[in-house]
Amino acid sequence: MKSHPATHDMVRLSIDELVEAIQCMPVGVTIIDSSLTMRFWNDAFCRLLDLPEDVMRPGVALEDLFYFNARRGDFGPGNADEQVRERIRLSLMFEPHHFVRTRPNGTILDITGRVIHGQDGEVIGFVTIYQDVTVERQHEQRLLATNKELQVAYDDLRLAQIGYAAMEEDRRHYYQLAVRDPLTGLFSRYYMEDAAARLIEMHERNTSTQLALLVFDIDRFKDINDVYGHLSGDTVLRRVGQMLLQQSRRTDVAVRFGGDEFAVFQSGVSDNECLAFAERFRAVVGAAEFDGDMAPIKLSISLGVAEHRIGESMNDLLYRADAALYEAKRAGRNCARKAI
Repeated sequence: MKSHPATHDMVRLSIDELVEAIQCMPVGVTIIDSSLTMRFWNDAFCRLLDLPEDVMRPGVALEDLFYFNARRGDFGPGNADEQVRERIRLSLMFEPHHFVRTRPNGTILDITGRVIHGQDGEVIGFVTIYQDVTVERQHEQRLLATNKELQVAYDDLRLAQIGYAAMEEDRRHYYQLAVRDPLTGLFSRYYMEDAAARLIEMHERNTSTQLALLVFDIDRFKDINDVYGHLSGDTVLRRVGQMLLQQSRRTDVAVRFGGDEFAVFQSGVSDNECLAFAERFRAVVGAAEFDGDMAPIKLSISLGVAEHRIGESMNDLLYRADAALYEAKRAGRNCARKAI
């Protein structure tokens, strides 16, 4: 494949020039090596996380930063040693990650990490980007509040125009449009955040119950879109959604998370029971058949399972389940793995 002519004219930057450019970026940037030692960070990273100079010394270990954050309450209530051990365990997996974290001062950070590979493909560390999205999230909240006010005004107007029973039917219709994914009929990600918060709260109040999360995606879904087209891809997503609705319990919260990613929250279910459900559903998906031009398509899915721990946030639960999903991908796809 021919390279773009412009690549021959690019001027190579020196290390000092590259560092200076990253220092000018408004987002925080860190580079951590395979031993979890901080090799680089820019000023924006220290500013976003309020990290003092005596902590951000040359050669500081990621574990030391985790302890500093845990002891000042950045990770919420809980035992600092356990919080640090769990985050070190997840970090040593060297998997891509993306989550949103709210700091005690109200700052909302969007955090994305990617693995760095050497020339021979070996893992040599990862780079992480920290972006302050507080203003955007506050804007979203203001929009939601405004929409609620408009909805109240709209309901008042409808109540004056039509009977109560007709208005309730109308409200249910629009509620379903808001909480359901139009393609698959599964719950939307926005509904998931509200429902998952309620399920976690119930588990926190009654620790004798259990709560498990299953996440999965369709193996090589991009290839299906590329070979058969996006309409066929939509057909596949719709079929997987139908199978998930058929196999799930009425109490389960089955969600299309985005793209070809799905999630199921199961209340009163352990991680072993959820793993058994994952294996049954994997077999159902694998047996699916299509007609016409799509007949050659054979589906498989990779799944990750995690059981909620008392004091664990939804983001951390999703992170562990996602890490188990990546472990299934590493194991060759078309299998399920349980988070440790």
